[in-house]
Amino acid sequence: MTRRGFLAALAAAKWDDQRLGVFCGLGKDETTARRTLEAARAAGFRRAQIFFPWTEVDEAFLRALPGWLDDSGVRAEVLGAYVNCLSPGTVIMSCREEHFARAIDLAATLGCRHLAAWTGGYAPGLMESDARNFAPEASDAIGRFLGRYTRRLEDARLTLALETYITLACPDAPSLRRLLDRLPRCVGAVLDPPNLTPVARYAERDQVLREMVDLLKDRVAVVHLKDFTLAEDGRSYKLPGPLKGAMNYPLFIERILSLPGSPPLVAEHLALVEFAEARRALLPLFARIR
Repeated sequence: MTRRGFLAALAAAKWDDQRLGVFCGLGKDETTARRTLEAARAAGFRRAQIFFPWTEVDEAFLRALPGWLDDSGVRAEVLGAYVNCLSPGTVIMSCREEHFARAIDLAATLGCRHLAAWTGGYAPGLMESDARNFAPEASDAIGRFLGRYTRRLEDARLTLALETYITLACPDAPSLRRLLDRLPRCVGAVLDPPNLTPVARYAERDQVLREMVDLLKDRVAVVHLKDFTLAEDGRSYKLPGPLKGAMNYPLFIERILSLPGSPPLVAEHLALVEFAEARRALLPLFARIR
């Protein structure tokens, strides 16, 4: 297809403003959860990825959560259960293996069709690297872990969206695609350009974005919208919310709208007071591209 034909196809597609969702960190108590969901609704969002610290909430919190969502009018499209798939005993985002297993059951209660988890790493922090993360054996370990759960995911008709970062296993689109090619289709990717752009190619980030979408296109399960700039040390990134960094957002949105299957779109790295501003800034870009 020519570029003109591609853009004409995009123009013919119907864009639904409510497709754009937001990442809601619900905290560990009812007051924080309700406040966050109410902020999302007030900002105009009707869809969300929800996350809470699994290691700090109890069963009463989990049982009450569906009611809080119903009261807010916000639908949870994605449930964050950020287990470390590479090294499940190493907790990097408040989620252990038993919580991931519980999330598969909870998702059905919430009417949620997607889970999100880390590819993972051996270091105890998300931003900490370990040489073992990039060895071939890392993908083997992730495959073994997920092999314990793929039948349950398939039976529940859930898609697991694997998220990675430049410090974690499968830190770029080629390595993530190689992993996905070894896994059943109930496992897909979180498309998040800042997380998948090697620091050495930061100056080529537009080309990297094109390449990652081409590679991951049919396995993208969830899309995250934030931004990035190179940190002062030249070896890491600052990660502000969408349209607050150096990413080519018109290109990103054009590529998002080329994806098959209409995966959930989640604006993230936002404080509650930034929800409405981010939505107002992003929606005209989607409307312009479509």
